[in-house]
Amino acid sequence: MNVLAFDIASGGISAAVFNEDLVPRGLTEIPWQIPEGSDGSAVLEAPHLEKALSQAFAAFSGLKTIDAISFSAFMHNCTLLDAQDTPITPIFTWMDRRGSEGIEYIRREFGESFHMRTGCRFHPMFPVFKIAWLRAANDPRLVLVRRIASAKSLITAWLCGKWAEDHGTASATGLYDVNRACWDEDLLRIVGLNRSMLPPLVEPRAIVGTTTPGAQLRYGVVSGIPVVAGSGDGFLANIGSGCGTSDRMAVTLGTSASVRQMLPTPVLDEAAGAFCYRADLQSFLFGCAGSNGGNVLEWARSVFGELPRYSMLVPDVPVFLPLLHGERSPDWNSRLKGSWHGITAHHTAEHLACAVVEGVAFNLAHYVDILQRASGQQAAQLILSGNGFLNPLAAETLAAVVDAEVRLPEKQGLASLRGAAICAFRALGIDVSAAVEQLVAEARTISKKADPVVRERLQLYRQLRAKVTVR
Repeated sequence: MNVLAFDIASGGISAAVFNEDLVPRGLTEIPWQIPEGSDGSAVLEAPHLEKALSQAFAAFSGLKTIDAISFSAFMHNCTLLDAQDTPITPIFTWMDRRGSEGIEYIRREFGESFHMRTGCRFHPMFPVFKIAWLRAANDPRLVLVRRIASAKSLITAWLCGKWAEDHGTASATGLYDVNRACWDEDLLRIVGLNRSMLPPLVEPRAIVGTTTPGAQLRYGVVSGIPVVAGSGDGFLANIGSGCGTSDRMAVTLGTSASVRQMLPTPVLDEAAGAFCYRADLQSFLFGCAGSNGGNVLEWARSVFGELPRYSMLVPDVPVFLPLLHGERSPDWNSRLKGSWHGITAHHTAEHLACAVVEGVAFNLAHYVDILQRASGQQAAQLILSGNGFLNPLAAETLAAVVDAEVRLPEKQGLASLRGAAICAFRALGIDVSAAVEQLVAEARTISKKADPVVRERLQLYRQLRAKVTVR
């Protein structure tokens, strides 16, 4: 059997056909750039999303047999729709920093119990705060709202005419009760919504419907193909990396950065600074999410040109805090800023560039430590994903400072896409777990270099990171 998997990411849409060995064919990428405004806005227009979706489908128009279609999508996004299911707002993305008024509105009502009931944090990226912000501002569009949707549920509705949201994507909105696995009625009431405005909840492997004749005319996709709910990219990166249990952690370095551990029970520790989402009815995704990852490496390339690919084994490379875009875990403060520490006149651009790559890797190591201390579950392996690890220095630095074995699968940028394909096969009743384990077994093990200099810099990084404040 063959399934068509899509990944809706911050940088565009990617799609590929996977067989039961999880081998991708016909990888197609439709890039876009989400503009970031001086007011903190970062939105994706629904027509832009639909145009890119059509272009992606066109790349597979010659395929005769597709047994299911499934989706991964970036998390913490939402759009508001009217009675005709027409978007009346753009899609607010996780990068959108507006909504501080909404945070205070919810904080006054729920205080610290917000994290205990949702697993989410006080940060403007969560859709609940976008809606509360619009409510506090008396935005006139709110009187027209009849539905709240994610980019993923919007696409599945375009394809099969039915609305549904998987538990994982719902859990990452801040409108979901992580303990009872349902939309949170109290939160909905506080922001002026009712349950009828939210899609029904389903498992990631659920078949939402089948492609309609209308979708065939609109996108060129054959009608009658099962459409699978899929989930958020973080959840599916874990699944696609073989990290469905607590003994492995998924470490993703894409546009942003994250470390995630799947657990059978929730860890709702306010002090840890982590998130805890329900992945499905049986498991939870415990993790740290950073706003600074591959985007910081891209910034460094624009400043320094090509980045170092191997460590500078000298004791005085400066330490860099890569907080160029504020930060999520563990501070959840969008106003934090990046900085170098220990710069002297003899340091060169190469020293500074090396410090940037190390700083991004150190932040990931910091996340690994936070999660293991809070969950009490030590991971034997870290499985890497994301194109940020195309720079070997990032992977080698991480391997040098953590105790777990670090593995880098081939095509590390396809983990979320692969996870969407696994959801599709599960929906069809096909077990592809052996293919996943083979992927991990064949992954390259990043050698651990005995490098006390780098570990000393990590210790300094942690000390500096603990003292970071808004300036």
